[in-house]
Parts: sequence; C-alpha cells; structure tokens
Amino acid sequence: MAQVKVRAGFIQDSVRLGDPIDYYMVAQYPSNLTVLFPDSTFSFNPFEFHHKKYQPTQTQRGESYDSVVYQLLTFEVDDVQYLSLPIFVVNERDCTRYVPQRDSILLAAMVKEPVPDSIRAEDLPLLTNTTYQRVSFLLNYPILLITVGILLVVSVVIWIVFGKRIRKYFKLKRLQKNHTKFIQSFLEKLHQLQTQYTTQNTETALSIWKKYMEQLEGKPFTKLTTRETLALEQDEYLGKSLQALDRAIYGSSTTVLEPLTHLQQVAEVRFSKLIEDLKNG
Repeated sequence: MAQVKVRAGFIQDSVRLGDPIDYYMVAQYPSNLTVLFPDSTFSFNPFEFHHKKYQPTQTQRGESYDSVVYQLLTFEVDDVQYLSLPIFVVNERDCTRYVPQRDSILLAAMVKEPVPDSIRAEDLPLLTNTTYQRVSFLLNYPILLITVGILLVVSVVIWIVFGKRIRKYFKLKRLQKNHTKFIQSFLEKLHQLQTQYTTQNTETALSIWKKYMEQLEGKPFTKLTTRETLALEQDEYLGKSLQALDRAIYGSSTTVLEPLTHLQQVAEVRFSKLIEDLKNG
C-alpha cells in the first residue's frame, strides 16, 4: 500500500458560538494516486461548513502535496468540540479513507449564568420603592482570604500534576498554527512563481522559509549566508537548492520551483520530527 500522510487540526484555540473557525488539512501522497478532500456536502458535525480555501497540488519526485483550509461555524454549546475529517484515495472499485488524529477546540463562554426559561408571576421581583437607599459595603475578609488560599492551592496542585501536559498541549498548538501559516504563505509564492517568475518573489519565498526554520529550530538562518548555512547543516541536497536560488536571485537563472519545493519538504520533515519528539517526550 502506498504511503499516504495526512495532518489536520484547528488553527485557533477557541471559538465563540456562531463565529467562523479555521480547520486545516495537509496531505502527502504518491503522485500516481487520486486523492479527494471533503467538499461542502460532507458532514462536518458538530460544525457547519461555511467555505474553503485550497492551494494547487505541488508534485516533486513522485510525491504530491495538497492543502486546504475549511472555514466552519458551530452552534453547539458543548465546552469542548472535536473534529477529524478524512481524505479519500480513489481505487478501482472503491475509496480508501485516511483519517488524521482528532483535534479539539474550546467554546468561549458568552453567558456566565444560566437563564431560566420561565418564571411564575408571583416570583417576579416587583419594584415597590424607587428611592435610592445607601447600603454600606461590607467585605467578608476571612471568607475572601480562605477562598483565595483554596484557589492558590488548587492552582498549584493542578500545575504540578498537569503542568507538563498543559505546556505540551499549547506548544503543539502553537507549532501547528505557525506551520499552517508558513505553508499558506510559501505556497502562495510558489503559485505566483509558477505563473510568472520574478526575482523579488523568489527572494521573498526564500526569506519566508528562513524565518520559519529559524523559529522552528532556533538557528539563525536569516543571518547566515548559503555557505554558512551549509557549514551548519551538512546537507548536500539542501546546499544545491540554496545555491540554485542564489543563482536565480543574483544571476540570470530562472530555475526556482524545484529548489523551493525541496525547501518546503525540508520544513515538512523537520516539523513532523519535532512534533513526534514533543509527543513522545
């Protein structure tokens, strides 16, 4: 069976009732396969489909990459809501489903207290006197101190027990969100270069990659020359791609799609490894 990889998840951490929420999907698969993404007729339960944005398929050395961002709405009131959309690989007689790991999103509370559906007339708070009556404010300091103390103890216990898991959860969310933004920006430049080559778009695409890799790995890619990068990375094929881009930016070459696609693959591989190490750490 050909290897098909699919990742998906929410870009935001929380959403309010009725507000749009973005859900991304990225698929990597052999170029000889036909892959279908969910369309507007698919069931997005508990969410409702609003619209989608997709990038053209990128193919390099027998591997294809597709990405799409769905904008969804929710009118459910569950505090935590989940979604996992599949992709479908078309076979001769049927389709094979590939389902990514389920992701969750928090529903931001808009009403703090429940409102009763009805109330009896005799229970209505009837206003009998509209004259302002000054009432002295009394603060119960012992109760306040006890409450604050309990909250502090509970917070410390929760952090000791679940702190590592909480930090890992938000770090994973941040990494996925940054990677999705990188893919969208980088693929947009690749699409522009497919339409018409310009030195400026080539330089911008390279800058987007360097800034993302610097953020991902903590190495000063934006401050290094190609030669310095090669000395740091020791990757011959990466070096050839960077040198090809240098010839396009500072010379007369226009061969940029293949080296830029390789840079995207390098970012994909290192992002996947970082995510895997973080989950297993």
